[in-house]
Amino acid sequence: MADVLGSLSDLTERVAALRELACSGRTRILVAANAQPVARAIATTYFESVRPELDLVKSRDGLVEEIDFAVQSLLDLASGPREKQAYLGQLAELKPCLLEATVDLMKSRGTTRLVLSTTERDILSTLESLLPASAASYEQALRDISQGGRVSWRGTATELREVLREVMDHFAPDDKVSGTAGFRPEAGQSKPTQRQKVRYILRARRSGSSAVSVAEASLDTVDEAVAALARSTYQLGSASTHVGGTSKEIKSLKRYVDALLAELLEVA
Repeated sequence: MADVLGSLSDLTERVAALRELACSGRTRILVAANAQPVARAIATTYFESVRPELDLVKSRDGLVEEIDFAVQSLLDLASGPREKQAYLGQLAELKPCLLEATVDLMKSRGTTRLVLSTTERDILSTLESLLPASAASYEQALRDISQGGRVSWRGTATELREVLREVMDHFAPDDKVSGTAGFRPEAGQSKPTQRQKVRYILRARRSGSSAVSVAEASLDTVDEAVAALARSTYQLGSASTHVGGTSKEIKSLKRYVDALLAELLEVA
């Protein structure tokens, strides 16, 4: 198992190298001469060293097929000059699948070490330096999601929402936000809302209006998802149905939380 995990680590590094190629330079096209060696190394490592073991221990139907498709697509792209954006699209699909594969392989050998994506690691390390209590909440949510099997996900959803609230309070205290020129409380509110705090933080950093709008929309989605999770606790009577449904919802919630945290913490 140690060997296959080492191979998977090599595979992840080659995926990162291909992404770096696709992000470098000013041209829109990535030539085959540059992409082909890396794409072939990715395919060789995956199909020869990782896939046979992963096929035995995967925890989700379709995982191997999804990785197969993404790796084959990268090989096809590398057969000629292709737009860099096409590579980036496939690599974005492949990255979370490789993380899932890593978790499955590590679980199969009995390890409990938390495996983090680059974004999760950056968020966690930044929180540890700024807000240790928030870092602990975020790590707990990561462990809940990684381990699965919870009867209720309300606690996990609350941890994620509290991390967001604490980050916004850190960068946008009430008095600072309300003291800005032209500030007006929203209808029915006596102090700044989270939406106003997001706007304050991003505008203070001179972020564009589109970045502010996207962040505000993500915040709305987080609030709606947390509310839906709370409602589902009362609506779902079957424990097995409850776990299956809310597990999917909490993962969706976390994607929005991660996107917003990455923006607020400037780790994107």
